[in-house]
Amino acid sequence: MILGFLTGDVVPIATPAYWDAAQADIDKLNMPVHIAAGNHDIGDEFVNRFEDYFFSLVQNSDLFIVLTPGLDDWNISGEQLEFLTNTLDDNYTLVNNIFIFLHELIWWSPVNKYNVIDINFEPHFPGSTNFDDVVKPLLLSYPNPITIYAGDLGATEGVSPFMYDKFDNITLIGSGMGGGIRDNIIITDVYEDSVRFKLVAINGEDPNKLGDLTDHIISSITPPSTSYDIRMYPNPSSNHFYLENNTPSLLHLNIYNIFGQLVKSDMISEISISEILTSEFTPGLYIVLLVGENIRIEKKLVVE
Repeated sequence: MILGFLTGDVVPIATPAYWDAAQADIDKLNMPVHIAAGNHDIGDEFVNRFEDYFFSLVQNSDLFIVLTPGLDDWNISGEQLEFLTNTLDDNYTLVNNIFIFLHELIWWSPVNKYNVIDINFEPHFPGSTNFDDVVKPLLLSYPNPITIYAGDLGATEGVSPFMYDKFDNITLIGSGMGGGIRDNIIITDVYEDSVRFKLVAINGEDPNKLGDLTDHIISSITPPSTSYDIRMYPNPSSNHFYLENNTPSLLHLNIYNIFGQLVKSDMISEISISEILTSEFTPGLYIVLLVGENIRIEKKLVVE
């Protein structure tokens, strides 16, 4: 292996003694290991030893980014969001894959499809995050395959040990350890034309006893968007585009820029063709969100 990443809660208490013990174990791996700080890790001792809560590096034409959403209630905001945006802008044309490491499952919510996952301590959930409105639209605006790893799973028997989901160019992976029964790590092999993940069980003699990571994909609560008879054209557009809704459902339309800011909102009638004006839009990529009864669709729109 070339390098490794620990996705948080490396120590139970951020004291020098605990960090000395953790560092001694990390040193046994004999490879560079980088840490995405968890809520147990944040503090003066972490800063004294590692300096940065968010940073990036390039290795073998791939970009690696470490973030700490725990600095702002599971949000990537302020200086950290600026860092993420600038790092992606500066590197996406120079690299193949992008890998992001953090602790909290910032895509999780008790009211979305990821609620089937039992995170380590649900009271830590701040009530909402800016993943859907800001982070996801930002990542969708880049052409690279992007994988996000989070580590806030598996601390006890009652917690989900792992999760996997994939949509568009984004792959979400949750992993963790601490329960002593289903502890696991994810090995990522990067090939010229693909990325492969291996879920490795580290309790017992059989590293394959947890199966393949893709066996545990989170299914959407709604059918795939291809099952809906909804068309959007022309795309790219200049002054306007049309939404053709051939379903018997009234749709809520929201359009977001790459920073997650809502730039337009409207209602789309059932069985209709609606003209959507974009003449006041700044040229660039936008996310079009359509929500109706049992329907949730995201589409990319390019405005020239």
